[in-house]
This record gives sequence, C-alpha cells and structure tokens, in this order.
Amino acid sequence: MQHWVPMTTPDLTRRERVLRRWVIAPAGSAGVMLTLALAVVLYWLRFMQPTEPDPFTRGPWVAAVSPTSARIAWQVEDDQPVDVRVTTPAGRTITSTDGVLRGLAPGTRYGWVATTGQGARAFGSVTTPPLAAGAPVRFIILGDYGVGGEDQYAVARVSAAQGPAFTVSTGDNVYLAAAPVLFDQTIFRPMRPLLAQGPMLGVVGDHDTLWEGGRPLAEVLGWPGDGDRSVQRYGRMAFITLGIEGDASDLPFLRSALARTRDAAARWVLIHRPVDAGNPVLPVIRQAGAAAVLSGHNHRYERRVVDGVLCLTVGTGGAPRSEGDEFTPESADATVSIAEFGSLRADYAAGSVDYAFIDAAGEVLDRFRTPADG
Repeated sequence: MQHWVPMTTPDLTRRERVLRRWVIAPAGSAGVMLTLALAVVLYWLRFMQPTEPDPFTRGPWVAAVSPTSARIAWQVEDDQPVDVRVTTPAGRTITSTDGVLRGLAPGTRYGWVATTGQGARAFGSVTTPPLAAGAPVRFIILGDYGVGGEDQYAVARVSAAQGPAFTVSTGDNVYLAAAPVLFDQTIFRPMRPLLAQGPMLGVVGDHDTLWEGGRPLAEVLGWPGDGDRSVQRYGRMAFITLGIEGDASDLPFLRSALARTRDAAARWVLIHRPVDAGNPVLPVIRQAGAAAVLSGHNHRYERRVVDGVLCLTVGTGGAPRSEGDEFTPESADATVSIAEFGSLRADYAAGSVDYAFIDAAGEVLDRFRTPADG
C-alpha cells in the first residue's frame, strides 16, 4: 500500500525572495500594459475609425441665388443621392434632393448641409438678396487667381472669412488656359470655402478665352454671354461685363445694358484689362452713374480715377507676379498701388460702398468709401 507524502515547499532565503519579486513584477507590468494596449486597439477599431473619403468630386457650391430660392450644385461619386437642408430662423427645415432650395425669405442668411448615406458631408451658407434698395450687402472682388497654389488658397480662406453673399471675378480664372480638366485644381478645390457661401459672378480674361473662347468656363459658373458681354445680377445689384477690354465696339451693348439696369440700386462694369484715359466707354459709364469699373489682368491692387470714373484693379487672387514690375507695373495715375496677394471686400448700404483691400494674411491695406451712383 502506497502512502502519499504531501510536498512541502522549502523556505526561501531572503535573496531568493528578492529575486522572485524582480522576476514577477516586470512580468505583471508587461501583462497590464498588453491588456491596456489591446483595450486601446479595440476601442479605436470600434469607435475611432477614420471617416469615409469625401464623396464629392466637385463642390458642393452655391451656383445661383434669388430672393426666395438658391441652387446648390455638386458632382458626386457613383451618382449617389444627396439631400441639401437649411434651417430657417423660425426653426423649420427645408430639404431638397435636386439642390434647389425653395421657400426662402429675402435678405436672409441660411446655413446649409449636404448629406449622403454617410451623413452630413459638406456645409456652407447662402444669403438671399434683399428686396429693399438700400439694404446692406457684402461681396468679394478678386481676379487672376486660377493656379491652384498656396497663395490662392490663402486668398480664398481670408475672403471666405469675410462672410460675403457672393463673389465677383475680374477674369483669368484658370491658368494657363481654361480647359475643363483644370477646373477642379484651379477653381473648385482652392475656392471651395468661398464658393460654398455664394455664387461667383464675373468676366473672362485672356487666359480663359484661350480654350474655346471661354465658353466651358462660363457654362460651369453660370455666366451668360460666354462671360463676355452680359448683365449679371444679385438682387438689385447689376454687373455689366464687357469681356477682355472695353472699346468703341462695346458702346451699343453698354448703352443698352445701362438702360436696362436703371432700376438697380448700384451698378458696376467689369472689364478684364484696366482702362486708360480716353477710352470711349468711360464717358458713357460716368454719365450713367455706375459705381466703378472693376478689372484684373495686372497682378496688383490699384485704385485710380480715370476720366472721372473710379477704376479698381484687383488682379491679386493668387497668380504669381514677375520678379520685378515688367509684367505687373504700377500705373502712373494710381492713387494706391499694392503688389500683394489679396481681395477687395465691398460693403454696399444705403447708397454708398465701403471698400477694404485685405491681403492674404487678413490685414487691411487700403479702405475707402464712395457713393454707389458713381
């Protein structure tokens, strides 16, 4: 018959007990750390996964606006459905599946969101034009921007931060030529924060017309007349565009356009290249009482009075300047001439316009007030 003798553990010496603690303590710490690491990984996989890629391949952007409606446009992957929603000041939600927001109130700013099956994926704002002639309206003027570089991105950010109702382009929207394949790189991606707040009105420039006369650019931005001779409106404001340069051939259209816009609270004339003294369009513009001629082409900001007409050059949207002044010269008759990237903010109210040229760092470099009737 066998007898089992219980095993006994011999007493450890003090040195052995110390060595055991040195072995067990690191192993325990390693186990705790491993458990924590696994917990973090599981939490990350469950709750902190990266967001889905942006489904929008272009925009969304505010393509058009009226006192009671707005149209948000976009291009999206796989033609997936998109809903656009705004919340009214009274707390009512307006939803659109085709991008057209109806039933808006005049003179009101709305925040909008564009949602897909993945939730809200884009946002912006839209400001409907007011009906009253003297109601305040803010807009941004810029040109010569379409290169897709960091200077253009900076100008767009600062411009968007001003909260404009819309933007006015003085031309050269795409370099070196306005081919549709370049639109996203030079317009829709860099200008997205600005275009998400309001439509862009404008005129074609030299570079824009190098591709099919600028027609594809005018179509995508919704400009009539291929961005050449046209009348574009934001509520009671009118912008008469004459194309690349104003000359005697523009006079019949200019007179007709000025006559058709007599009801406007304020009018501006857009000519891509700055006009010089003696240009035949200037006496007609002065007599009609337009607020100013807006131009680009020269990669400077300049404030001039030419033959009694305020002429503002804003060719500072981000296209690079030459090392010297060979291609961006200072005009001899300029009251102010600044060779810095930036945009011109215009605030219309009660028959006057406050202008402020703001550089790409957000600093105001020039400001002045003029009557809105020239």
